Amino acid sequence: MAKTKKTDSTKGELLYTEGIPKKLQPRKVLAGKRWSYLENIGRIVAIGFFIFVLYLLTSTDLSRSANQINLAMSIVALILMVYFIEIVSPRGRRLSTPVRIYSRGVEVHTSALEELRGYPSFIAKDKISHMVVTRLKVSHEGKEILMPTTLKLALTNGKMMDLGRRNYNELFNMIKVLSEKLGIAER
Repeated sequence: MAKTKKTDSTKGELLYTEGIPKKLQPRKVLAGKRWSYLENIGRIVAIGFFIFVLYLLTSTDLSRSANQINLAMSIVALILMVYFIEIVSPRGRRLSTPVRIYSRGVEVHTSALEELRGYPSFIAKDKISHMVVTRLKVSHEGKEILMPTTLKLALTNGKMMDLGRRNYNELFNMIKVLSEKLGIAER
C-alpha cells in the first residue's frame, strides 16, 4: 500500500486520514487502478451500446412491435449501465476509499462524471459552506448517546457532497477535525 505524503503544496498538511474497516476495504483483485480500468471498459461498452441504440432508431422499421421492444429494452439497458458505472460504482468506491483532511481542504473519491457535475475530488475549505451530519442513538456502556452515521458536505456552489454511511468512531473524529482545524460548522 502506498504511503500518503504528510504535506502537499496544493492541499497543505495532512491532518487526518480515515481508517477503513477491513471488511469495507476493496479486494486486492479489483482494487484501485484495476477497478478504474473496469469502469473505463464499462464506459466504452456504454458508448458502443449508445451507438447501437442510435442504429436501432435510424435503420429499423419502428412500426413493428418486435423492433419497438428491442429499442425499449436497449434504452433501459443503456440507462442502467450508465447509472451503475457513474453513480453506484463511485459511491461504493467513496465508501471504501479513506477521506483525507488536509489543512487546506478535504479529499474524497469522485468519478469523472461527478467532477464534470461540480463535485471535485479535492474540496478547498473555502468551498465548503457547512457540514450536515445524520446521527443515530447508540447504546454505549449502558447509556444512549447520539453518534454520527452519515456526513454530507454542503458546497458553496449549492451542491451537497454525500460521503455516505461511515464508521461512527471515524466519523466522530472527522467531524471534530473539520470543525476544530478547518472551522467548518455543523448545521
